[in-house]
Amino acid sequence: MKNTVHTLSALALLAATAPVQAQTFHIADVQFWVGAGPDSSVLVVDFQDGSFNPSFAWGYLHDGTATGEDMLNAIAAADVNVTVDIDGGFLNSITYNDQAGIGSSPDWWGTWSGTGIADLEMNMGISEVLSNGSWFGCSYTDFNPPLEPTTPIAAFDPFRFTADDVTFWVGSGANEAVLVVDFQDGTGTSSYAWGYRFDGATTGEAMLNAVADADPNFAIVVGGGFLSDITYNSYAGIGGSPDHWSTWSGTNLGNWYMNMGIGTAVADGDLFGCSYTDFAPALRPYYPAAATGSTSIAEQRANDLLVYPQPATDVLTIRTEAVS
Repeated sequence: MKNTVHTLSALALLAATAPVQAQTFHIADVQFWVGAGPDSSVLVVDFQDGSFNPSFAWGYLHDGTATGEDMLNAIAAADVNVTVDIDGGFLNSITYNDQAGIGSSPDWWGTWSGTGIADLEMNMGISEVLSNGSWFGCSYTDFNPPLEPTTPIAAFDPFRFTADDVTFWVGSGANEAVLVVDFQDGTGTSSYAWGYRFDGATTGEAMLNAVADADPNFAIVVGGGFLSDITYNSYAGIGGSPDHWSTWSGTNLGNWYMNMGIGTAVADGDLFGCSYTDFAPALRPYYPAAATGSTSIAEQRANDLLVYPQPATDVLTIRTEAVS
């Protein structure tokens, strides 16, 4: 474990305000699939609210006879963060986390069909029958002119990883929170999670420090309330080389939002995330794997007892040189 004090980098502040760049999105980018059947379709919901991420995508498996309404209802039933209000075959409202499109307050939902995000055209409503490979879009718009859904980001399965999946816990107390650290290095599993127990309230910085104190494979560099570096085993996210750490809060993996930094309060049941990103756009922490405890300790003698090798894999030798 290493916990190092570092000065605040001005470059990191510039990176945090970097413009969002347009991204393509394909069916292979969908992360949360619901339903069952041989056919697959994509739902895109765009709140058109000017927020950092206004548009989201889910996948839907079906048998070729399903409609846009069936898709919306199935996703709302499977995703705790989604609510849908449909009245008499008319789509009135959709909410996703803290984003909401409420019919006539002030706009309405338009519906769209196509074979991808680039060719969506307005359809006749949520009764539209889906086909294999089809895309169905919902866009909250004033129809002056009607705005088609923009390039989405993938919605995440909220419960693909929970506190029950954590194997490395630190701290003590009645409350529990989960720390997720994603190095975003494209090498497969680069996101890991630890658990933190505490009483009352805590902060992201307290969680990071506690994990760094307990896990010899995990190290952080923090200075002036700014998170510069994290290393874990062979993974390293070094501030400015080339990216920077963003920090996130949520209560499940489907409602991450970027927070104000490691000083952010963390309550019982919360997630606190750290994601190494170029901010173009800022990337949420991905589904993590459970971090595991180290089995390595320094080789030592005590009372003429020798234990080796450290760490052990298949065979551990315990030898004493004491004379009976």
